[in-house]
This record gives sequence, structure tokens and C-alpha cells, in this order.
Amino acid sequence: MRSQPLVQLDGSSEIGLEESLGLFVALREALLTGGPQGDLDASVLCQRVLIQTGTQPSPGAIDAREKDTRLLSALREAANLPLTLSQLAASLKVPVPELRHAVQSATGVGPKELIIQLRMQRAQSLLADTDLPVQRIASLTGYDDPAYFSRLFTKKTRSSPSQFRREHRRAERAEQHTWDV
Repeated sequence: MRSQPLVQLDGSSEIGLEESLGLFVALREALLTGGPQGDLDASVLCQRVLIQTGTQPSPGAIDAREKDTRLLSALREAANLPLTLSQLAASLKVPVPELRHAVQSATGVGPKELIIQLRMQRAQSLLADTDLPVQRIASLTGYDDPAYFSRLFTKKTRSSPSQFRREHRRAERAEQHTWDV
């Protein structure tokens, strides 16, 4: 449709508007020339047009990518809040299906799984870097039930929170290295 071109030739790309339009003028001339040389020239020019248009994302694609990036950023910031997926989508002012699609296309996992991954990463960091009780870490990562948090943490990391803390304690490692010197 002319009102919604696949690629906008506005000269904003590396190849200017005049050069873009020049390809079409040269293509028309090659087609009018005909014969083997005209066919060869037209073929080469078609390839150049395809390459040029393929390197220019459509304005709609740029807007969608920017929106998806903003959604993912906001989701990462809100991941530790104890919200349901529908509450999270509402706080981000998008419908749940749009949130699902944006997260799935950007990360390869659904929003619930991404939230769990983000929460587990934060929990691991808190366990390794602080002496906070597991109950407090559960709360800080969006879980009201510490027992559920512990079961989920164990399932995802294959070690309990206390075992993970013992094995990954960053402060102890730093102290051990100073004694080794």
C-alpha cells in the first residue's frame, strides 16, 4: 500500500535519497534497453535495491523494538515486586498478551520464567554477598512465603539457599585469599 511503504526512502540511511531513487531510474533504463546486457544490468540493480532495502529497518520495526526494550527494562526493575503477571502488565500499561510476546521474542522464555530467573539471580547475589536471613531474601525477591522460595530456589539452582550461601560466600573467599598471600 502506498500510504504504508515497507521501507521509507527518506535519505536517513547511509545511502541518500538521491542514490536510492537513482537505482530505480537506472533499473528502468536497463529494462528499457533489453537484450542480454540490459537483463544483466537490471538483475544487478535489483540485487542492489534488495540489499539496500534489507539493511533499512522499517519505522514500525524500530518502534516495536524500542517498545520491547522499554518493556523488558521495566519488567527487570519490577521483577522483585510480589505482583501477578496481570498486575505487572497493568503496571506497565500493556495487555498481558503483548507483554508475553515482547518477552518471548526478546528472551526465548515467557514472562513468568524470566521473572523467576531474575529473582533467582538477585537471591544468589544476596546470599553470596550478605548475611541476611533467607526469610528476608525471600521477601526482597518477591516471595511472601519463605518455604516456597526455598523450594523454588533449590529446584532452580540444585542447592538450598543455605548450601548455596556456604559454597558461594564472597566475603569468606576474599578473607581466605588474604590469608593465602
